[in-house]
Amino acid sequence: MSNYDRINDLKDILDLLYEKLGEFEKELIMSSNKSANFEVKQRIKREIIPAIRKYETEYWELYPQEAIIISDEEAETQLVKVEQAVVSIEQIPSNAYPSALIDLLQEIRDKLDKQDKAASAKLKVVLPLIPAIASYELEMETQGLMSKTWENIKEIVRR
Repeated sequence: MSNYDRINDLKDILDLLYEKLGEFEKELIMSSNKSANFEVKQRIKREIIPAIRKYETEYWELYPQEAIIISDEEAETQLVKVEQAVVSIEQIPSNAYPSALIDLLQEIRDKLDKQDKAASAKLKVVLPLIPAIASYELEMETQGLMSKTWENIKEIVRR
């Protein structure tokens, strides 16, 4: 299977997962049953969101970087948000999250600190790492700064 075929498969999978997430969110809004709502929230948190992040990570790892066209100005704005999200996560006591998250944060820091790359190049390199951090944010029930940033970046790239 070629990368192009896998990217298309991943896009279809993600579309289905986002549709499923939307249906669960509608169910939460329309239902007054607290027990059922708790179960739906747990399914979203433990099944849907981790699956979305897993497939998003693979999607962005396979997505051809040359196809991503982002101006340096736009990339710089998003990188500032990524930096703010990294700082906010780092302020949480380190025993509150897994060591894999620390490794991902360090990897993002290393990529952001490279002085020889343009902002758009840095953002392209960081893209595959962001879904995993957003997933950890959900597990830690933090503010979700990385998740919000990730949503903005996805919209910019898909334009």
